[in-house]
Amino acid sequence: MSQGSSNAPRQETNIMNTQGGVDSSLYQICLNLRRRLARVPRFEDFLIEMDEEEAEAEGATDPVTSMWNCLRRGFPLLTIYNALQPDNPLIFDSSRVAERSIGKAATFKFLQACLTELKIPANECFLITDLYGGDTTGFVKVTKVVNTVLDILAQRGLLLAHDPRNEQYDEKRPPGSQLTYTQQVVSEIVTTERTYVKHLQDLQTVKNELIAGGNVPGDAIHDIFLNLNALLDFQRRFLIRIEQQNSLPESQQNWGQLFIQYKDSFRVYEPFIANHNRCNETVTREWDKIRITPHSKEVDDLFQSQAQFHGFCVKPFQRLSKYPMLLNSLRKNCQLDAEREADLVEGEAAASALMVRANEAVGREQRNGAVVELQQRVEDWKNHNISHFGELLMYGNFTVVKGEGARPQEREYIIYLFERILLCCKEVNPNKQRARVLRNERATPNPHGNKPRLQLKGRIFMQNVTDVVSFVKT
Repeated sequence: MSQGSSNAPRQETNIMNTQGGVDSSLYQICLNLRRRLARVPRFEDFLIEMDEEEAEAEGATDPVTSMWNCLRRGFPLLTIYNALQPDNPLIFDSSRVAERSIGKAATFKFLQACLTELKIPANECFLITDLYGGDTTGFVKVTKVVNTVLDILAQRGLLLAHDPRNEQYDEKRPPGSQLTYTQQVVSEIVTTERTYVKHLQDLQTVKNELIAGGNVPGDAIHDIFLNLNALLDFQRRFLIRIEQQNSLPESQQNWGQLFIQYKDSFRVYEPFIANHNRCNETVTREWDKIRITPHSKEVDDLFQSQAQFHGFCVKPFQRLSKYPMLLNSLRKNCQLDAEREADLVEGEAAASALMVRANEAVGREQRNGAVVELQQRVEDWKNHNISHFGELLMYGNFTVVKGEGARPQEREYIIYLFERILLCCKEVNPNKQRARVLRNERATPNPHGNKPRLQLKGRIFMQNVTDVVSFVKT
């Protein structure tokens, strides 16, 4: 054993337990970028403009929006590049370009220089639409390129001296101070949210690498990840609000109001969570193609274990279930004024409603899948049109009592209750079905594999139902 080694057990690093840091938060990325830009020669005027705009907004903006608007002007990007003191500095004559296109034209010159002079690989550069679009994933790419140029400036010793005044944005706590219970809960909200956003970014990395690999069909990739991009964009924006709330003095923080404001925006979760079963089925079916796809080291764990892949895909549902508990801890254990306590009650109810809607979305998706399967499995629809039945309300295996008197008969049926009709179905005996297929070589193949065909054994139109009696068998 080499000198310095230890027999002490070490926790194995795994993507499932890796926590997200400040680099997972676009809010913190922009705060850090602002600190770095303060050391770029001749950039001070742009920072002053940002400060003035933030003052005019009176708290209605945030560091991400301020940085985004600043870089969209184009000229700040030219200033960053020209700080490298290149032989051919970027000169831009705005009088020759329409006013609405000035920012984009200046950005184009910056990107050209990054590609041709700094030799930044094309796949690591951002597109103009990344800066001028509205998706946070695109803006993350912008910040990475700007930070790359700043790294080159630092390596060449071209940055200004460090100014301690720029540390005003740092997250600081007096050394050795004890956290109150409220601070502990708030810290958990912030740190777990950063970790969650990191995990969504990891999923997006997997999606992009599967697309680039070309092994897995595009339809299958869609069925696995569905609206992941929109979900990640929303969650980054929600993390910005969480970070913004956390930056306020404790007496001004209102965590309940945050969930009240965003309760409708959380609907972006419903299709993703409702897609859970289809996602699992697709991953299982395509796993052999998924695991051999070339991928980056940071997401290697997800390509090694199908169980971990499945586990990562349920993280959105797990995160939704965590919000009510965190808000409940704040409400029950923290000293709050009446207004903020009332907001926490309403916010907790809004967070709990997210779970209810998510479960309803899962149920709807399952019922929709059951309708598709029913349509394909029934042998003879007896001139009925399933599109006329209305929405499927519930389905399953039930015992049906037939006959009256002393010896009623009980039989098992698969029942489908639609808005306008109730169907009683029974699976065709596999032996009889096989014999029938042998007699008819042109029999339509069953798209559901080994599942037997269904026969319609009874139907009741809801317009003919006059009474419903509930009873329990003893």
